[in-house]
Order: sequence, then structure tokens, then C-alpha cells
Amino acid sequence: MKKVLAVVLLLVFVALSFAAEKYVYFDEKTPYLGAKSTGKAGGTLIAPQLGSGPKTVNPIVAQETSSTAVINVFLISLIELDNYARMHPALAERCEVEVTDDQKMIITLKIRKGIKWSDGTPFTADDFVFSLNDIYCNPDIPNDMANLLEDSQGRLPVAEKVDDYTVKITYQEPYRLAVRYAAGIQILPKHVAEPWVKQGKFKEMWTVDAINKKELVGLGPFIPVEYVPDQFVRMVRNPYYYKKDANGQQLPYLDEYVLKIIPDLNAIRLAFENGEIDVYGVTAQFYPEIKNKAKEKGWVVGTGGPTFGTTFVTLNFNCSDPVKRKWFRNEFFRKAIAYSMDKDAMIDTLLAGLGVAQWGPISAAAAAFYNDDALRKYPYDLDYARMMLQMGGFSWDNDGNCIDEDGNKVEFILMTNAGNTQREGTCNILRDELAKLGIKVVFTPIDFNTLVQKMTSTGDWEAIVIGLTGSDEPQGGANVWKLDGALHFWNYSPKVKSFVSPDIYEAPDWEVEIDKIFRENVRILDQEKVYQMFSRYQELVSEHLPLIYTIQQNYLYAYVNKLQNLEPTAFGGMLWNVDWIWKK
Repeated sequence: MKKVLAVVLLLVFVALSFAAEKYVYFDEKTPYLGAKSTGKAGGTLIAPQLGSGPKTVNPIVAQETSSTAVINVFLISLIELDNYARMHPALAERCEVEVTDDQKMIITLKIRKGIKWSDGTPFTADDFVFSLNDIYCNPDIPNDMANLLEDSQGRLPVAEKVDDYTVKITYQEPYRLAVRYAAGIQILPKHVAEPWVKQGKFKEMWTVDAINKKELVGLGPFIPVEYVPDQFVRMVRNPYYYKKDANGQQLPYLDEYVLKIIPDLNAIRLAFENGEIDVYGVTAQFYPEIKNKAKEKGWVVGTGGPTFGTTFVTLNFNCSDPVKRKWFRNEFFRKAIAYSMDKDAMIDTLLAGLGVAQWGPISAAAAAFYNDDALRKYPYDLDYARMMLQMGGFSWDNDGNCIDEDGNKVEFILMTNAGNTQREGTCNILRDELAKLGIKVVFTPIDFNTLVQKMTSTGDWEAIVIGLTGSDEPQGGANVWKLDGALHFWNYSPKVKSFVSPDIYEAPDWEVEIDKIFRENVRILDQEKVYQMFSRYQELVSEHLPLIYTIQQNYLYAYVNKLQNLEPTAFGGMLWNVDWIWKK
């Protein structure tokens, strides 16, 4: 059945050829993830959380990994992905898809019976229908997920209750990712969330205070119950979690799962070496040292090739300073920065050689869509960087300062999240290289959540080095690349963010074309055509550089050998299956 699940696109294509027939993605005989596991109950797993604790535990509000790392543990979906991005049944035990004669796509899902929320309330189709219709597809609750759920015409799906354990989702046209996204929403408890929605206050529900107030209700393996800012988030086993292992023992095995908040990457390494945490996403700088100590210390240490994430420099196209705004919108200025980036030196000094240069928005790990030939590359060359500046209207005064055509000295503030030594190192190298071009960069590391808030809530920033987690599926970045995307942070539309004045907003033609690719690819069921569309997207992004990509560390991991059942990959990380990890 795994093979069947792995060829979702093919099945959808076949479905189009035989309209009105139903195709079964998975059925009642398909085991959920963890059903074949064995292990022993008990114990606490402690994992690090870099820099900041959660900013919220509301999935609609969350936009930072410090929050989603907590939310993903207690809010789950009808389907789930494994560590290689293969789809599996979860709360749903059967999934059928059909394309009707009038080209509507209908997904029918049967929910497992007898599942309860963590407060003991029965879980039914009403919870899913409410979550999809009244939250994720509610125009009064703008959210990132809506960018992924809408079809090529911007229409959102509609869920219907067939009976207490059957739901039907209808799209107005075929949508190649319908099952993955619509059945993959994190489901909220209707009995808790509905009053907030009716009062028009849903985004105010479940602030981080809800953790200590014991207000969180979920279907996931663990429920957050204690949060001490700057120290930890403690989650305990959900007594009603639905999964059982091969011996009929209820999962999860662990009693508790703790995210320990640690200020920087060096401190995380020391915490792992001192036995204060059980897992460690090893930085390349310390990988040889950790690897050499593995046998003596009882660690499992390994590497898994390139990751799906990206790291980049972004410039605020809507900067409040009109002089800097003009620089940042100048394509030659951005290309000068790209040519000034010595990626080989970055890889050697920051990643100990355990990384690769990045040139575009799709990681090489996403092999089904990555197209190296489509990418324009900018090898380190300060002469080319100077030429780009000259082509962009810049020159130099007698003191060697880079100045714009109005005589303004070029200088700006560059920020990243404090404690991430690799990003801080990238900023330092970039500052030094730009200084050689007469450009003054003031580097200011700040708290991660504050950094994200500046990008998404206030627009009060000039330049930032940050990353996106990435995915095997480019459409997962729709909320970044659509013009009205909730994470289109470098050039937010004034329709999305009130801090952007319509008087200064501009959407260049290449951004409009990228927006069109992300809107239209979802109705294309021919994989080769989708590949060509995303190749064009990679070409446009690398040519015009709204994000100036830097370097990427290979996936590296380490964990104590007391932990069992781990299967780390670049896609899943170490704890993707925390519900059946156990500790000796």
C-alpha cells in the first residue's frame, strides 16, 4: 500500500481519465504510522529549542518554528507524512477521491471511531468540518493555510458531514494537492474553539498563557501543560491518544516531552555533551568533534545529505526610508550583494566544509522539482559586484564610500536571530565583504520572535538573514510567493499588511509571473508540466533575487543511544515519530 500512497499524482491523473470513478488512496487495511512499533513505556525526552519559547499556541497565528514546534505535537490531522514525505492514514482510516463529470474533485474520508480529545470529548466529523469551513476557509480569519487550500481561481474547498465518521471535501476543479493539504489541516476542537469564532476573536484564542492554565485540548500524542519563559515547555502524554503499537500498547511510549529553551547554538552543544538534552541537531562546526566522541559518550551521530531549508538575505522593498527603499528595489544592488558573497569561505569557516552553496528557492533535496540548469549563479567576484553597482546608478566618493545617484552614502542595518552562530557568521562575512565595496553594514542580532514580528507585523526592518524550513513540494511556499501571501515579507501587499502604504507599493512583472505560477500549477495534473512551471519559478527568483540565497548545511544529527526507534532524515528530522520513540 505504501507504493500506492507514494504515487498520488499518478492516481489523480488516472482519475481524470475515468471521471466519476472513485480511487482509494488508503483503506481500513492500511496501518497508521507506528502500528508496527514495539517499545517500553516511560521516561522523558528532552530536546533543545533555540533562543525563544513559543509566541503562541494558536495554529492560525503561529508563523515561527518556536511556536509550531509545540503546536505540531498536540494538534494533528486526518493524514500524516512520514520521514520521506510519503502520505499515510492517521485520524482517517479510508480516503477516496473522484473527479466528477463536471470536473469537481471530491474527497471522502472515513474517520476512525472511538477517538477522544485530550479532555475526553469524542472526536467526530463535526470537528473536521468546523476546522476547515469555519477556521481555515473563513474569510474573516486570514491565515497562511488558506494560501495552500485555494484552487487556481482562489476558491476554497468546502467540507460536509456525511455522518459522524464520514466527511466529504469538495473542490470546484481538480487540485493536485487536495488530499495532502485539505486532509492535512491541524484539527481544532469545535467544543472549545467555536465560541471564539462566533465572537470574532479566534486569533485571540490560546495565547501562551493557555499552557499553564491547562486550557489546551488536542488529539496529538502530547499536551503542553507547563511553560516557563526562557527555560522550557513541558508536555505530557495524552491519555486518549488513538494509536497503539504492535502489541496493543497505547502510544506514546514516553511520559513527557520537554523542549528546553537554550539561548545559542554553543550552549546547545554544551547541554548535549553534559547530558542535559537527548538530541542535538549538530552544527557543522562541531560535527567532527561530536563524531569522534560518539562511541565514548554513547551517542548516535550521522549525516543525511542536503536539507530542504533555505537561508537568505532579504531586503525590505517597502522600507519606511525612501532612500533605502529605492536601493533595495534596485535589482543591480541586489546582484552586487549576491556577487559579494564568498560562499566557499562561508562553507569552509561556518560549516567546516559540510554544506553547499544555494542559488535558488528550491533545495536540491527536493529532487522532483529542483532544476540546476534553471538557476542563475553569482560566483564570488567583487569586480562584478562593483560593475553591478555602477549599472544600478551607484558610484564612489573620494573617501571610497559607495553613494547613490543623489549622493547618499549607502549604509543599512542587517539583522538576524541572536544565538544562531551560523547566521551571525554569515552576517559578519557579508558585512566585511560589503565594506570592501564602500557599503557600511550595521549588524544587529536580535531575539528570534522579535525578528519575525518585525518582518510580519510592523515592517520595521531593513535587511535580514533568515531561513525558511522548505519542503519536498514547492507549493508549500505559496504563502511566501503569492503577491497576497501571508509571508510575502519583502514586498507585502497593502491589502495584506496595513503598515504598507498603497502609495509606495509596486509589484514588478516577475513577481506577478511567480504569483501566477503558484496559482495555476495546482490545477495541472501532468507532473512534467508542473516541473517546467517550477523551473521557470527558479529561473525568475535567481534572476531577480527577491531573496539572495547563501549556504546550506548538510543534515547532521546526534542523539543519546538510550533513545530507540529513531529514524532521522532531512525531511523528518529526529523527532518526526516522537509518538513511538522510547527511552531505555
